[in-house]
Amino acid sequence: MTSLLPVAFLGGNGHCAARLAAARPFLEEIDLDEVPYPGFEDRPRAGSFDDFSTAVSQHLRRTAPAMVYAMGIGGLLALCLRARGELIGTPLLLQAPILWGLEHRWMPRLMRRGPVRQGLGKLFATPAFQRWFAAKTFTHRPALPVLAAFFDGYARCPAAPDLFAWLAPPLLRVLERDLAARPTALAEIQLWWGGRDRVVALRELEWTRTALGARWPVRVFPAWGHYPMIDDPAGWARELNGAVAPAG
Repeated sequence: MTSLLPVAFLGGNGHCAARLAAARPFLEEIDLDEVPYPGFEDRPRAGSFDDFSTAVSQHLRRTAPAMVYAMGIGGLLALCLRARGELIGTPLLLQAPILWGLEHRWMPRLMRRGPVRQGLGKLFATPAFQRWFAAKTFTHRPALPVLAAFFDGYARCPAAPDLFAWLAPPLLRVLERDLAARPTALAEIQLWWGGRDRVVALRELEWTRTALGARWPVRVFPAWGHYPMIDDPAGWARELNGAVAPAG
């Protein structure tokens, strides 16, 4: 019997299990482990970003993944762990990561204002906002139960405002220093991007390249948006199956 290859999944803000549910049946020889973030899906919040990162780190040390797939803010979290000397030697596959674009994107700038940040949950619960967000974000409108579960992920994520406060320019300055002192932390990283991603534009990668001097290989999937595991579960799983096969 072939053992399953352990792959850790670092999700984006508001991540919930429903985002991967439709893709799981198509995964082959992969044990996809959604790393449990503090403050997500009714879990207790962390008191600081260091506590948040430590909880994620402890989980990864216990599970010892052969590869880490990280999307959105999960990509920045993966780099934070690398800067601490963790996950060195573990391949990282970053899909549309939100990295040094944090300094330029309008929503993170807006969410650094306390009163606005605290209203994030109510915003994602507003039907008008949900309709706008779905039309902008998904290449194929998901079924209503999937959409409801997606937005419920934000409703059950009191840590979402915390991440907007923690993941800010001062953190990037620390990362620049720490990653420069640990060159191996920038090795074994590849990127995937959706050609129709309207959440994180590929041009944002240039800001990261300028800051870190990293030239990671990038593969663009023309038909993908920001959530290919929801838009095309079978297609996304097929690509992930192929990506992890060499590591098996």
